[in-house]
Amino acid sequence: MNKFLIPLALGTLTLSACTLAGNPTKKDVTGQIRGFAANQNLGLALVGFNDGKYTADGTESQVIDKFLTGGFALDLPSNVPYGTYRVIVFRDANSNNRYDAGDTVLSKDNGKRLALAQNDNQFFAGTKKGWNLVSSDGNVQTTVLNNYDLDAQ
Repeated sequence: MNKFLIPLALGTLTLSACTLAGNPTKKDVTGQIRGFAANQNLGLALVGFNDGKYTADGTESQVIDKFLTGGFALDLPSNVPYGTYRVIVFRDANSNNRYDAGDTVLSKDNGKRLALAQNDNQFFAGTKKGWNLVSSDGNVQTTVLNNYDLDAQ
């Protein structure tokens, strides 16, 4: 009997890890998601307003795992303007794996910002060139961008 349960359990783990838009390769940003119903067709997007332009990028590989870990992983794009961003959870109304006008944002603002800096100390003291995670208390993470937890509104 146990011989049959192990492959079944491993198959379930594999399927639940592929719930959205491919598997991230870099896993640039990770965190927990709390308070979201599992049946809402959830997606992740990076949004920001920089240099007079609004950017909403939901095209990068992502995994939302509501069933096993309650977490997510997201690859960050390399083709967005330098500036500050945040990650949102949205309901993908048309199931196209992109954040579009009309999609509902379901997450609260967690006060953390992702800063894509062209130079060290750009936007915030302590940031390095590339992607940084800046907490509301001014703490800067420059390598592993984790604990970017998202809660439902």
